[in-house]
Amino acid sequence: MTVTRDPAIAPFVSRSEYFGCLVFDRKNSDYIAFDHEAAEIFEASLSKSLDDIYQTVADTTTRQSFDTFIQLCSSIGLFENGVFQGATVNNTEPGLNILTAPIQVFFQPTRYCNLACKHCWADAGQPRSRELTILEVKNLLDQMADLGVFKLRLGGGEPLGRSDCFEIIEYANSKGIKVSLSTNATMATKAVAGKLGELDIDEIKVSLDASSEKSYDYIRGERSYRKAMRGIKNLKDAVDAPLYFHSVLQRDNLTEIPALVKQAEKHNVDKIVFATIIPAGRARENAKSLLTVDEINSALDLAKRISQSSRVKIETPGKVPPAYGQKRLFEGFGSEEGHVTCHISSDGTVSPSGLLSDIMPAGNIRDTSLKELWQKSTAFKNIRSAPGNPVCNSCDYFRSCRGGSRARTYVALGSLTEPDPVCSIANEAIR
Repeated sequence: MTVTRDPAIAPFVSRSEYFGCLVFDRKNSDYIAFDHEAAEIFEASLSKSLDDIYQTVADTTTRQSFDTFIQLCSSIGLFENGVFQGATVNNTEPGLNILTAPIQVFFQPTRYCNLACKHCWADAGQPRSRELTILEVKNLLDQMADLGVFKLRLGGGEPLGRSDCFEIIEYANSKGIKVSLSTNATMATKAVAGKLGELDIDEIKVSLDASSEKSYDYIRGERSYRKAMRGIKNLKDAVDAPLYFHSVLQRDNLTEIPALVKQAEKHNVDKIVFATIIPAGRARENAKSLLTVDEINSALDLAKRISQSSRVKIETPGKVPPAYGQKRLFEGFGSEEGHVTCHISSDGTVSPSGLLSDIMPAGNIRDTSLKELWQKSTAFKNIRSAPGNPVCNSCDYFRSCRGGSRARTYVALGSLTEPDPVCSIANEAIR
């Protein structure tokens, strides 16, 4: 008898891909890549015994290798009594050598924000004139679940500024979608934090760009620091989810890296991520806040050095090139933007990255399905087909880096093929 499971509640969901399949591990909120043979074993186990399945692969696999594979899968819960414990989703299209759908969607529920940060790439403040309704958002979440997209990051603007934010999260939970929240925490009153605590939140990212009240209020707006500190405490007290800090390094906080790490230690936060200012949105208007390539790399190097003596995990994802060994679920030149993730603005505009919403839109979710936009739109095809350049294509870090952020490169240089403008290797080559 064939076993079927609901993708919304199954501990694992197998999603067919050109290389085999991606299996979403709901407990660990992560995807695992498998080849075609593994995908066939998963599917066959729902209706056949392991002995019968082995006979179909005996020409290419020894029994010992087959049994070892089953044992490894069983050790992480993928198999139980010889049966795959997941549901299956099939979106494959003949001849399509890309992921059938993103593995994570960055969604801006509203452009409204109660702060006015000098570096805001989204130019957040006032909501857009026609933002997605709750019914349209739920339709998007339905599409995501049908495509096997089970990771949603709510950002902004300030998502807590949308009155039905809790309803969005609750509906995503009902579809089995893991929700992460990006917030400035200033609107996280005890009541708000309490409501969030009743929902399934995978992770909370709190923006914290300065360690002192004076510096914080200068960057983010008057009388915002104390609200943020209260909000952080409320979230820590009420929400059973990992909370980490995210700091955008810029001219006005460049000397605060050690103090920001101490703030993370003070609040018992396990991780702090240091990003760097990008010349987009209000940051373009506040050009004095921008940093040189040398300043960016020196600051990120300092953060990594501090990490060696701090109990707080320090990450610098904007460092180009990144460390060796970074996993990539796609081939060729380009970053995860458009290859693995996408962004959806509050008015429904779909793009490879939030930075590209206005200048490289793929289309609108109100008019076209997420599947069609992801698989067929010109914007995604263009970002995936960028040929790269001699510096990146011959670089020892290529397998990990793939040229750095294409969105940042396009915003800063107007090019999809040039090296990331903050790359230390490319800038040294130019000199």
